[in-house]
Amino acid sequence: MNFSNKTRYALRMMVDIAANQERGKVKIKDISARQDISQKYLEQIITILTKNDLVKGERGPQGGYTLTRPASEISVAEIVNVIEGISAVPCIKENGVVCERKDVCTTIGMWQRINEAVNKIMSETTIQDLLDEANAKGIIFIGDPMPEYII
Repeated sequence: MNFSNKTRYALRMMVDIAANQERGKVKIKDISARQDISQKYLEQIITILTKNDLVKGERGPQGGYTLTRPASEISVAEIVNVIEGISAVPCIKENGVVCERKDVCTTIGMWQRINEAVNKIMSETTIQDLLDEANAKGIIFIGDPMPEYII
């Protein structure tokens, strides 16, 4: 099962916003620098996340993005579904099996179980879980103070 870069980057973006929004609205250029992802690509992704009410944004010099709900209330499944959907094989979609061979397919049951297992894991995993795991590994530090620049 392969997920697109867009999905992987959307998850990284959401974790980054969750980690940094306590200091204020999070700017795309800052996410781009921290995550080493093209700013143009992040702009495409943030549009999808905004339209699906996962983030809210404000324009202007003090603008940026924040999550619309606490990170503990946003599941990985929600994000994956708005970006590309969760499906182990093309013949299984959210609304069930869409293959014309479903009644005679010898492997459809296995694919359905795989889909259900992946969906369950993603539904039970939140952005907060990913953030806590990254924090425990020392990858992201929650509430890092802003660097102090002295000129």
